[in-house]
Amino acid sequence: MRRWLWGIGVVALVALSLSSALAGLLQSPADFPTSLHATRQGKITAYSAENGGAELITGIPIQEVGCLKCHPGTYADGTAVDPAGYEPGCKDCHAQAGDTPSQEQCLKCHGRQGLEIKLGYGDVHRDAGMVCTDCHGAADAHGDGTRYASFLDPGAVHVSCDGCHREGGEAPAPPASTPHSVHGGKLDCTACHSQTTVTCFNCHFESIATAHVKRMYGPVHGYQLLLNRKLENGETRVYSGTFMAVTYRDESFYVLAPFRSHTLQKEGRACNECHANANLQQYRETGTMTLTRWDPERRRVIMPQGVIPVPPDWQEALLIDFVTYTAEDLAAPTDPEKWEFLKSGADVMQLYYAEPLTEEQMQKLLIPMGQ
Repeated sequence: MRRWLWGIGVVALVALSLSSALAGLLQSPADFPTSLHATRQGKITAYSAENGGAELITGIPIQEVGCLKCHPGTYADGTAVDPAGYEPGCKDCHAQAGDTPSQEQCLKCHGRQGLEIKLGYGDVHRDAGMVCTDCHGAADAHGDGTRYASFLDPGAVHVSCDGCHREGGEAPAPPASTPHSVHGGKLDCTACHSQTTVTCFNCHFESIATAHVKRMYGPVHGYQLLLNRKLENGETRVYSGTFMAVTYRDESFYVLAPFRSHTLQKEGRACNECHANANLQQYRETGTMTLTRWDPERRRVIMPQGVIPVPPDWQEALLIDFVTYTAEDLAAPTDPEKWEFLKSGADVMQLYYAEPLTEEQMQKLLIPMGQ
């Protein structure tokens, strides 16, 4: 049995675009200094040792590794950015005052969304001609005057699926269907309608700390975690999730967090893509589910595939192998042959803005459903 996402009509698209444009005109850029784009607070919150982040294995304050000065390379008007004097500002996104930023400029910083496109994943909104600013108005870009700790804070992002797709909304409401009736209010749209989560695996932190080079083993896609997330209205829903891994010297770290990919599909997942799938069968038989596995014969990491529910005993159940980069010149381009197995298991694990699924939820997922 499959869950269907409603079609998006031309009239709805026009109405949505006009609404976002008006929101942009009415929102004052005076809020920008408190926005996440300006403060980069999301990076600080996620990384800090206080919140259980990767600083626990690196011991290096984020201010010393350049992450807060990350910049788009060129401003929106095409001029080069001088890293030495860079500060976040209007020029990052706007070629001239009052213009609408191009999607290409958004993707210079929002690289994961760019990677979704590069890997060939469609999205029902993008395929209909919508761009970033059709949904994300000035309240998302400039802030709303509140200093949020993360974009995952309730209220930090001002757009949601059911904010538009509802009775009387700017887009058609979800159609009546058995999956919607069964899952209504329990699952977020992302849990069924995301094609994949895309992330980078195994950040080599020595490269960042010593050479200021971002280096990862490779992109991961074709998988999706399921975890519980509390929403702005106080409800807890099953949400799509991701993981990110970091190594530093001999220490390893990974984080699990909610993530809304921009790979939404009209047709929802089949029941058996989640219920009693191969990952859950492994969990039933062994009490474990594999995130990543080093293949010594092929000398490569086997990446996760399919839906992976995050169980209550996730710290013991989720298996992950880490690699490290062994080249001497960390400023040089990545040599794929220099990745070597480091260790199995993480020294530090972080569950960020989420909770694992409950035992009751896991038992329901272990029941075979559909074909």
